[in-house]
Amino acid sequence: VRVSANLLRESWRVAPTHVLAPDYQVVLRNSLALLWLRARGVRVVARLGNAPEPGRLYRFVWRRLVSPLVDVFVCNSDFTRRELLAHGIPAHKTMTITNTVPTRRDWPRAVTRIPGRVIYVGQIIPEKGLDLLLDAVGLLRAGGMDVSLDVVGEIDGWEAPEFRGYHARLHARAAQPDLAGAVTFLGYREDVPTLLARASVHCCPSRPEIREGFGIVVLEAKQARVPSVVLPSGNLPELIVHRRNGWVCAEATAAALAEGLEFFLADPDRLSAAGAAAYESASGNPGRFAAEWSEVFGLASREVECA
Repeated sequence: VRVSANLLRESWRVAPTHVLAPDYQVVLRNSLALLWLRARGVRVVARLGNAPEPGRLYRFVWRRLVSPLVDVFVCNSDFTRRELLAHGIPAHKTMTITNTVPTRRDWPRAVTRIPGRVIYVGQIIPEKGLDLLLDAVGLLRAGGMDVSLDVVGEIDGWEAPEFRGYHARLHARAAQPDLAGAVTFLGYREDVPTLLARASVHCCPSRPEIREGFGIVVLEAKQARVPSVVLPSGNLPELIVHRRNGWVCAEATAAALAEGLEFFLADPDRLSAAGAAAYESASGNPGRFAAEWSEVFGLASREVECA
């Protein structure tokens, strides 16, 4: 009631034509206000960055509680939209606007590639599969390949209670003989474009259970002319043309990751061609992204800036 009252006060002040909800919990918390606003012609737009959780309870929540409060669901990928439809949301209330490459002013112009360098960028939690990638690099090095790994992501700070000990296990694994000196934990970094551009291959080893809604880091790797090796998780396979601009692993194992990495690292010409193909496939034009969202809000005739 308190949250809905706050939304109604703001609505009386600004007289909105639309309300944008960034996730389903916001919709539920503001349910009373949204019912009142929709009855008066205000359209409610829900943005989905992640697919709904599976299970009967969530299907009930989305179909019976969330859907009646929302006019249109804007999904960030076809995978997310398919999962939303599977939860009973009517197709006419859904649409897809895929993400675009983040706007950055520091894309490097000329960076020397480091042969054999693999890069990981993302959260350091078990579902993201960094432990599998460490084992995959170990397999390649045991087979005689000179492979190294850059890990970009906060690893020495706060750790969620349910993941406690995971960071320590990663440090211990990286210190083992087959990986000694080959793994660099870079922590949080702002110069991700430069780090991507100096790598040979990017790897996004997210486990299937995390059901990635959209792998923006894959788009950033493409922008840096770097192919990506990914696990079959959520939207990730939809971003890759297998063996052309990246590699989609058949299963979530270290051996499968090692196979994909070796496919590119063992052949410089193949790696170069894959990097060029990745850049050519770097979808996500900011102008397209802005135009599609402007249509959602009925602003097609106005100039919009994509921030």
